[in-house]
Amino acid sequence: MPKTERMLKIMQRVYEKRSFTVGEMADEFSVSYRTMLRYLHELSDLGVPLYATEGKHGGYSVLTSRQLRELAAAAPDTEAVKRVVKPRIQIVGLEMKTPFTAFYMTHTLKPKLWQELVSRLHEIPYRRTTPRPSYVAAVMNRQQIYHYVAGIEVTALGSVPEGMVSLTIPAQEYAMYTHEGRSDREDIDQSYAYVLQRMKQLGMNPDPGCYALECRDDADASVIQMFIPIKK
Repeated sequence: MPKTERMLKIMQRVYEKRSFTVGEMADEFSVSYRTMLRYLHELSDLGVPLYATEGKHGGYSVLTSRQLRELAAAAPDTEAVKRVVKPRIQIVGLEMKTPFTAFYMTHTLKPKLWQELVSRLHEIPYRRTTPRPSYVAAVMNRQQIYHYVAGIEVTALGSVPEGMVSLTIPAQEYAMYTHEGRSDREDIDQSYAYVLQRMKQLGMNPDPGCYALECRDDADASVIQMFIPIKK
């Protein structure tokens, strides 16, 4: 099926369903999760009023004109995406690199990375412990590769334990958002989609060449502060 025809069918289905997840639409049209996500972004660029929500029951919705007006009116006082500058940080942790489309592989591997990291914390010198340990995931998608580092912040870089990596993230301006809900990839991706949408509306351009950060108080925390780098 030619892409133009497929896009028209997806647009028609979007308006019929009114609310849906990326996974549901990908299954319905027999394409990958990433491909459907790209199609939905293209529809948004064409003016389809898609609104991304995060959480257990998150997904995409088509907003009515009334909802668009209410959202615009509420945004100045209830803006969830904030522009912040985060100082340089250093982390040590465990990494995985998978094809971006290997959705279920990353869904399985991420919890195992965090479990192994927690079991090996004693091996990492100079861990930041005040006011509490700071768990940080560094995420980058480049050239179709999903690069994820499950780490802990350190005050200095000493010897890196076997099988681990270290990263120094320079001071950077970010769009910050607090994700509340599951920490699996599908829920996190929905939150990323929401933040990217708001960044576009607020005139912020994401920088795909820098690491996004996911900060949490515990390795399995349900509240995660997300930081998406803004292009200078």
